[in-house]
Amino acid sequence: MREQDPATPVPEAAGASAAPAAPAPSVMPSFPHADEASKWKEIEPDHLAWRRALVERQLRQERLDQWTGYGFRLLEYAIVVGFGVAFVWLGFYAVDHKASGQAAPLIGGGMAGLVSAVLAVRNRRN
Repeated sequence: MREQDPATPVPEAAGASAAPAAPAPSVMPSFPHADEASKWKEIEPDHLAWRRALVERQLRQERLDQWTGYGFRLLEYAIVVGFGVAFVWLGFYAVDHKASGQAAPLIGGGMAGLVSAVLAVRNRRN
């Protein structure tokens, strides 16, 4: 009887002729099982080291991409907070200099644009 790979699911019905489900495709290449690894070792002795280096390089690249995403998200929040503080400061400046009538459309339009930009980015991600 053929030995089954432990990673593949066992079909529920023993009499069913359905083929076992294929594993989900992965972006990262998996490291080979022991029997496959021994075959590769016979064919090409340095293949496993090369494959391990490939997997580690891809994992490192994924971590770098995640940290870059976190950095851009933090930059986005800093820009939004900075513009919010600038509009509040502009409002206080306009009130102190008795020019609130002229600054109200500028501050209102700026805040509306800022809120719409934040909402557009948030809805685009989801």
